[in-house]
Amino acid sequence: MKIDSHIHLNNNKFKNISLSFSSLSSELEKSKIDRAVVIHMIHEPWSLTEFSKEVNKYEKFLAIINIDPSKPDALDLTKTAIQEYGYKGVKLHPRLQQYDLNDKRVYQYIKSIAQFNIPIIIDAFPDGTYLMNGFSPLKYANLAKAFPNVNFVWAHMGGFMAIEFMLLTKRLKNVYMDISYSFLYFKDSSLLKDFIYCMKSLKFERVFYGSDYPDRSIHETLSLTEELLNKFDINAKDLNKLFFENAKKFWFNDK
Repeated sequence: MKIDSHIHLNNNKFKNISLSFSSLSSELEKSKIDRAVVIHMIHEPWSLTEFSKEVNKYEKFLAIINIDPSKPDALDLTKTAIQEYGYKGVKLHPRLQQYDLNDKRVYQYIKSIAQFNIPIIIDAFPDGTYLMNGFSPLKYANLAKAFPNVNFVWAHMGGFMAIEFMLLTKRLKNVYMDISYSFLYFKDSSLLKDFIYCMKSLKFERVFYGSDYPDRSIHETLSLTEELLNKFDINAKDLNKLFFENAKKFWFNDK
């Protein structure tokens, strides 16, 4: 069994949300992926209500809401999403939505939503623009340290800074990571060994498989990820942790 812990709807190809969810479900079935964490992004053309209505038609999906904590309506939107529509977590995207994790509004927002006991996914992929704007793994670590009772997922495993993020994760018991996007983005570089090293160093605990569909193909991502992992002789027990067991416990509360 497998879980994809980082997926979005394809709003470029499908303007109808029902068709988008139907296509996503079919793509997962073709790749024999049983469940998925689906993130509703701010820029998508459908409302929280529409997204919630569709996602609840599928037992395999768990919904996450993207929030910009620098906006004045961030807390109200989060409360509505969780209490009325059943969203199970929050996605913060400081790179795309252009705010700093050091911003006091980010800290105040997380302090306000900690009561809901939901995970927070944070984009952690340092592209060139993000680096020029002051990207630092320490900003992620300081945020996690400030809220030890909140579980954070550092998406994309920190990109080319994977080792730095892994070392910080080992000191922060409320931090998890997913390998979406980065693992294949750097597949032809020397960094691939770093990702393998990081997962091994974490004993394949607190790390999830993800595709980052539709930016990356569900089928191609899974096939290439399995192929690359097999080249490094990762044993079946650790593969099961990465692809299924860790996410089952964390996202779906299935012990």
